[in-house]
Amino acid sequence: MKTFDIEQYSRRIVESKPSQRVSWLIDATRENMLVKNEKAPDPPSVLNEKTGKLPVIIRKAMAERAKLSCAPVGIWDKQVFAGCFTLREERIVNTYALPEFAYPEEQKEGEKYGFGIYSMFGHISPDYKRLLKLGTDGIRKMAAEQLKTAEDETARAFLQAVLISLEGLEIYASRHVDMLLAKSEAEEDPVRRQELLRTAAALGRVPRYPASSFFEACQSAWLLHLALQLTDNYLALGRPDQYLYPYLEKDLKENRLTVEEAQELTDLYMLKFNERSQDNEVAAEMMDLEMEQQKQEKKWEERKLYDIGQQRYNVRDTIDAINHWNQNVMIGGCIPETGEDATNLMTVMMLESFRRMRMTNPVLSVRLSGQTPDYLKRQTAITLKTGGGLPALYNDETVIKGYQKFGVDLEDARDYANNGCWECILPGKTDFYFIKLNALKCMEWALNHGRCHIDGKQEVPDQGDVSEITDFEALYKRVLDNFKIVMEGAAAHMVETQHLRSIVAPVPLLSAFLEGPVEKGKDMTQMGARFILGGTIAEGISHVIDSLCAIRRVVFQEKYCTMTELADAIDHNFEGNEKLRNKLDSCPKYGANEEEADEIGVRLTHDYAELMMEIDGKYPEMKFMPGIGTFSWYIAVGNGTGASADGRLAAEPVASNFSPSKGAMTKGITGALLSFSKMNLDVMPLGSPLDLGMAGQYVQGEEGTKRLVGLMDTFTQLGGNLLTISVADSETLRDAQKHPENYKDLRVRMGGWSAYFTMLSKEQQEHHIKKSESGFF
Repeated sequence: MKTFDIEQYSRRIVESKPSQRVSWLIDATRENMLVKNEKAPDPPSVLNEKTGKLPVIIRKAMAERAKLSCAPVGIWDKQVFAGCFTLREERIVNTYALPEFAYPEEQKEGEKYGFGIYSMFGHISPDYKRLLKLGTDGIRKMAAEQLKTAEDETARAFLQAVLISLEGLEIYASRHVDMLLAKSEAEEDPVRRQELLRTAAALGRVPRYPASSFFEACQSAWLLHLALQLTDNYLALGRPDQYLYPYLEKDLKENRLTVEEAQELTDLYMLKFNERSQDNEVAAEMMDLEMEQQKQEKKWEERKLYDIGQQRYNVRDTIDAINHWNQNVMIGGCIPETGEDATNLMTVMMLESFRRMRMTNPVLSVRLSGQTPDYLKRQTAITLKTGGGLPALYNDETVIKGYQKFGVDLEDARDYANNGCWECILPGKTDFYFIKLNALKCMEWALNHGRCHIDGKQEVPDQGDVSEITDFEALYKRVLDNFKIVMEGAAAHMVETQHLRSIVAPVPLLSAFLEGPVEKGKDMTQMGARFILGGTIAEGISHVIDSLCAIRRVVFQEKYCTMTELADAIDHNFEGNEKLRNKLDSCPKYGANEEEADEIGVRLTHDYAELMMEIDGKYPEMKFMPGIGTFSWYIAVGNGTGASADGRLAAEPVASNFSPSKGAMTKGITGALLSFSKMNLDVMPLGSPLDLGMAGQYVQGEEGTKRLVGLMDTFTQLGGNLLTISVADSETLRDAQKHPENYKDLRVRMGGWSAYFTMLSKEQQEHHIKKSESGFF
């Protein structure tokens, strides 16, 4: 192949159209969302007299193998990659359910610590590079060698389980080969017959052996991802442009593939992640919503210290997340070994595939830096203009610096990706878990004797009456002390219980594709991964900054009211106290580049990170890192939180992630970025997204593209860490409510992913319309 101009291709491809095959499959995928598919039958229990005395991890591996030995196999018409969660022609949808493998007493023991048989958290990414380089055969040899010298019974059981799980993945591949050969024999079209035979040949090699072509690499990576989803491991995909590109490059150099053929294969690969999508009404029919509601309410009643002050879930949250399965993909960034820009042809092709599909999966993110080529930023801007708040944007310099400050070496830090929402992790190396800290509740407790305003329950120790708060420093200390109570409680709980997941929820198939478990002879749930990361994600930080600023000015500087009067007004949701509420609401706020508010934000984010560093140093068996965000639960977080001193009323939604509060962006996007970039973001390695919105009229044409590129440059130059930009008009959203049939591809950002607007609950739709009108997301 002659020297290929990636820049020229990037500029040209955004004006092209997908192939006829890809266009047909896009339409077929959308049509399939509206169909109620029958659930595939669950496999029988693996428990019997012969298996009953085996360790639970071996029984789990047998369950994984049994699931992959009977899950329906298939390939969509015109698709070239086999393996489906939903079989379109058969009208069958696979499930994540596993055969019964744990006894009731084992499940009961797990429940003591909050774990069940489906407690694999999911917010991590397997090592796909390992799969493509070694295949299951190579990993099997690693496990077999370790087994020869393993002296510990736990290690022997784990390594035996890995071998069983790998066998299950190989069986799954071979069953697809049989299906494809049968289909090819019945196929009358000679072209389609050859396509089916090519896929059968690929699956005759992968995932058992190392991939030898771009086609094999895509098929192998997809089949592992699907197998993990089928066995209740909803996982991200790391950096596929990096681990798939070597195979693409080789095929192109050897003239086994043209660039046009490679783009179509990339389109077809990316479409696979949407075959499972469902309309919310169809999905609702398949769920027992009443039971779900009762379960969530029970969860609310059974809160523990490490899970206090969170949000009130309901059916809305379940429905709104119908098409989110943690399928995050990160592209761009830098090469771990050298730090050089990692943009390649695969980066450009994946970005273009996402633009063409206008769907919600995979959840796409782009890493930016001063090295990022202008053409990639331009192509990213054009993709952003299609709406949905994707791709999300990450700033390499800030994120990498954050990881280094928490003790991760530079080469590992450079290889970061994200997990199932937006949190930064090290793909293929990390076992990750986090808790949510409702920072606004920390303020609420400081003013309300440690009690919840919503239900009156005592949630943290009483710090005394508000009349005892005689200056701003006393108030600030109370709030920070509450941060510490929740963070230390959460960290201690994670350290005490993280290894206990193995009682009932080991993950031998996933562990085979992580760095650490096979080498150590420990399942991921036995603390086998190279990095064991516990995080705290602080919610409602914007409102805490605004509330502290308002109290300092109104109570302690202007002495407009006393702390007792303020607390009483908050207790009564500002009824009869509109003047006070307006006074508080008019104070400087985070997001308007006002020094009075930003000064408090800088101090608060610094102290929050310092608390986490103290905790991180206390527990050598795990790493602890902070982040700031709400994910999609900004409505639910608000539902569980009383009125606040920034003028927000009880149960009102909070700002999404680390965005300014409602009405705070008085100086537009520039003011928001300036405030955001001051907030000690380089000590938030997990991330802290700023969600911004832009009306479609401002990004039209080439000038609009340049405006978005300029915004990206400003974001990286100022030192932001994570930015999402949603392009939407409130008029469009309103019309979509009235005529949903005309807006099938209209998407909105949901905090950690994107959703089809017309499939959201009415409450969530209204929230997005209000956010669009106020200029932030």
